[in-house]
Amino acid sequence: MRLAILIASLLTALPAMAEPVQAAGDYRTCAPEISEMGRGLVAKTCGTLAVPDFSGVEFQSAGEMEDARSLRDGFLLGVKVYGRCVSDFITAQQQPGVSADGAAADQAACAHAWAEDKATDVIRSFGQACIAYANRSVMDMRLPVYEGQCYPVVEDTEG
Repeated sequence: MRLAILIASLLTALPAMAEPVQAAGDYRTCAPEISEMGRGLVAKTCGTLAVPDFSGVEFQSAGEMEDARSLRDGFLLGVKVYGRCVSDFITAQQQPGVSADGAAADQAACAHAWAEDKATDVIRSFGQACIAYANRSVMDMRLPVYEGQCYPVVEDTEG
């Protein structure tokens, strides 16, 4: 019984001893300058990504939105290819004879994290613009009612 009371009192003190958790919006794996160095490091091998910006976009037609969807989907495919290339780059850094003390692998991983963050931003901003168009299409009789998908449907689980 004494042991149970001791354990209970220790467990109640744990939250007070724990470090505060950062808000999800402020959480970043890599500092922006490290991500930038990583992007520069892998650019010769993996290329660069042109990030489409749909924030504040207001689609005027279903065709305009479909063109933007193609741009979004092309970017997401580019992020997938970029991620595989960066993984290959990191693997090459782990070969015999290559110093394990270098920062190249970490910087490259930060470049990949940056690309994934941008993919999330692109999905979110396109989705918001698409939903705004879908809502307008219900209210504006000049627009055909849009009932399609605004966010990508994940069909494979291979990241």
